[in-house]
Amino acid sequence: MKALDEFLPRYEFAERHRVSVAAPPERVDEALRELTLADVPVVRALFALRGLPRRGRVLDVIAGLGRVVEDVPGEGVVFAVRGQFWRVRGGDDGSAAAEAVGDFRVGAGVLSTETRVHVEDPTARRRFARYWLVVRPFSGLIRMLVLRAAKRRAEAAA
Repeated sequence: MKALDEFLPRYEFAERHRVSVAAPPERVDEALRELTLADVPVVRALFALRGLPRRGRVLDVIAGLGRVVEDVPGEGVVFAVRGQFWRVRGGDDGSAAAEAVGDFRVGAGVLSTETRVHVEDPTARRRFARYWLVVRPFSGLIRMLVLRAAKRRAEAAA
């Protein structure tokens, strides 16, 4: 898989999380891809607060926010999204939008995720910074809960 630098080399905001997993990488990847919102009720509730779907596979819901830019079975997936995340609907009207990329990567004994956000316009960057201050703890919680749920699923099957 390509490094996130290939997709978004410049960024002002980032978040990284990882868990160790005692399962073969193929099983970890499979567990991540099978994970549903029903497997992570807190994530389902947080998604619902943002107006996102309450059912389905986690990666499908995330992909629905933007687009998949790389998907390598056994290694992971990279998503990209553009929008004004600080707005209630978060849509992209073409003006001063933020670009974000995020991934879930499977390695030997590890499952990780990284999110990067670049906001070119200084005014929009300040708006995003205020939004990020509030949202980042919940964003991190979502990612950690997804990683832990995939870990549990992978280790239970290993």
